[in-house]
Amino acid sequence: MAAGLLGVRRPRFDARDKVTGATVFTADVALANPLCGVVLRSPHPFARIKRLDVSRAARMPGVAAVVSAHNTPQKPLAFGIKDQLLFPKTYVRYRGEPVAALAAGNEQLARAALDAIEIEYEVLTPVTTIEQALAPGARLVHPDWRAYEKAEGRTLRGNVCGYNRIKRGDVEAQFARPAATVVESEFRFSAGMPGYLEPRCAAAWRKADGSLTVWCGSQSPYGNRAELAAYFDLAESKVRFINQFVGGGFGGKILMAAEWYAAALALHCDRPVRVAWSRYEDCLHVFPRHGGRAKFKSAAAQDGTLLALRASFVFDTGAYIGYGAGTGLIATMLASAPYRIPNLDIDSTLVYTNKQIAGPVRAPGGPQANFAKESHLDELAAALCMDPLELRLKNIWREGDFSPTGQRLSAVSAEQTLREAAKAIDWHGPRKPGQGRGLCCTWWFSSCSESQARVSIGPGGKVRISSGNPEVGTGSASDALRILAADVLRIDPADAEIVLGDTDTDTYDSGVGGSGSTYSAGQAVEAAARHAREQLLQKAEDVLEARADDLELRSGAVAVRGAPDHHVSFEQLAEQNGGVIEGEGAAPEIGDPEFDAALVQTHDFASWHAPSFTTTAAQVEVDAETGQVCVRKLATAQDVGFAVNPAGVSGQIEGGAVQGLGFALTEELHFDDGALQNPDFKNYLLPTAVDAPEIEAIIVETPSPDSPRGMKGAGEPPVTTPAGAIANAIRAAAGAAPHETPMTPERVWLALQRKSGPR
Repeated sequence: MAAGLLGVRRPRFDARDKVTGATVFTADVALANPLCGVVLRSPHPFARIKRLDVSRAARMPGVAAVVSAHNTPQKPLAFGIKDQLLFPKTYVRYRGEPVAALAAGNEQLARAALDAIEIEYEVLTPVTTIEQALAPGARLVHPDWRAYEKAEGRTLRGNVCGYNRIKRGDVEAQFARPAATVVESEFRFSAGMPGYLEPRCAAAWRKADGSLTVWCGSQSPYGNRAELAAYFDLAESKVRFINQFVGGGFGGKILMAAEWYAAALALHCDRPVRVAWSRYEDCLHVFPRHGGRAKFKSAAAQDGTLLALRASFVFDTGAYIGYGAGTGLIATMLASAPYRIPNLDIDSTLVYTNKQIAGPVRAPGGPQANFAKESHLDELAAALCMDPLELRLKNIWREGDFSPTGQRLSAVSAEQTLREAAKAIDWHGPRKPGQGRGLCCTWWFSSCSESQARVSIGPGGKVRISSGNPEVGTGSASDALRILAADVLRIDPADAEIVLGDTDTDTYDSGVGGSGSTYSAGQAVEAAARHAREQLLQKAEDVLEARADDLELRSGAVAVRGAPDHHVSFEQLAEQNGGVIEGEGAAPEIGDPEFDAALVQTHDFASWHAPSFTTTAAQVEVDAETGQVCVRKLATAQDVGFAVNPAGVSGQIEGGAVQGLGFALTEELHFDDGALQNPDFKNYLLPTAVDAPEIEAIIVETPSPDSPRGMKGAGEPPVTTPAGAIANAIRAAAGAAPHETPMTPERVWLALQRKSGPR
């Protein structure tokens, strides 16, 4: 195979199967005589369970099993705060919370039996807003919170279930400086869905030997297996997760949902159980993006030098903690970045309410924090009578600067992304009335999590790649891992077979999250391919009577360099090795970069590995009479360090632009007294291809010294910046912009009315 496999744009390897319907998703898995599993959910946001009787349902024809708090383990799920049971025994804490599940021969029988479950509630007054949760003497979402176990460093106090802070210097002294320009802003952001197209589905089967097989579409099959095995007191070796292709995850499929109930039922049955949720059911259990609010106050000198910033976030995490802590941690790291601000006081608080459990939706905390921070920065620029780009460039991080927590930064490309994004929308060019341009700049982290891989060469010389990393629709696993292995072995990537996310391959992976799939799993696959390559060369030395240094790999064979006809095939070498040559590899263990621990409080994500930088520029038109916003162009310049497949990176940028567009303008979960009012895609307004503006993806490559090939995380950053850029473009076009997402026409119109004053 010729050189040049890496960094070359190439189409998705799984594209044909997906567009022709050949791809197998979890709902497509063929099972022998499966049962249908269904879930009974609470109709109340908050209630005490007085009586639950499943006896009549259990006796109905076709019912194979009924599970509830009475016959499943009564131990909390293993999160940072142990506040949640699989099935509640005393309280239900959100509308839609599962209280029982059953399996029957078909869905009609199962639904009929579900109606026969008798349950009596004492309805309680729910806590539905942040303000209610934090009010003096507030009702408690968890009346028994004092009894909960929690990890070291976690905050739990009544309805407050998380807190972290970054503090540096003296902000009050800077706010009091006579010559300082001081600006204050408040923001709100609504909860939103991950927006994946494939509703949750899982199947499980307890075999005669007591082992359990689970078919799923998860972002973290190994982590899910460990959680499930521990909960049901099963040996991990007796539990197998077989991950299918995932029809979108966006963080929403890191936590288990249908898997829990399929497994609980299967452990009481002799047949496989499939739990497939409708869109409505999925939306009741969707782990939405955190809603919340933020306050910003900053001071700057007259020349635009930033002096101080105070920022405070409060996020609504819903009824249980889940993965909520990460949202607050990340938001505080974004609130002042990527700008030099010597005096900081930034904190984040997480609160319980009687709503769905919020989750780690793509770039948790990112869109919210950047929308608030960058909107506030433009308001400061207006107060200083400065061009927003000029203000950013004056204060932007450069090589060797320090993060908010004192981490020294390298491979800093923030200025380049700013300049390239601004250029893409002709920042300084003329504009017509009603048109505006805006910018939003940020940084992000690269996750190097635990990952293992195996590369084997077997019969026919076929190369097989096994990785625990699942394919969730991004192409990171199905494409990038294939390309990386093929580059080492000098074969066509299309000639490699790949097995992803099956725990029976014993190739552990932490899962898809934190922009770390290619970064972590890629290093493991490259290491495994190099191990296999070493063995090929070692075997070929004897066959070709040449030293390894004089050999090269080419198109499925090992040849003497300069004498391509003197070669031996991979197939022959595998046969000489007993039929297979196998290489194993793992991602390296990388410690966190150093930071100043004196600057943080209860903050366990205070330094970021191989950080990347991203800027989005937006061009919009605003109808001042109606508040209607038309986004004409989004240009995102993203530093990925090194793009293994630039086409895949461009796809991530384009997808992030459309998701960011939804967060900015249309997507909002509506609650009425704690009850979700739009649990579907009919009334929840996801932008589609028809709504997408012109999108320009600008790939910046500033290699990180901390990673192989200089790679940086690519998946999450491009969704974090469009909303801030659009808000600033609206302000530039019309003189004001909403401080709340989504920025609907009504909110835009009201912002313009407040600017113009009473008529």
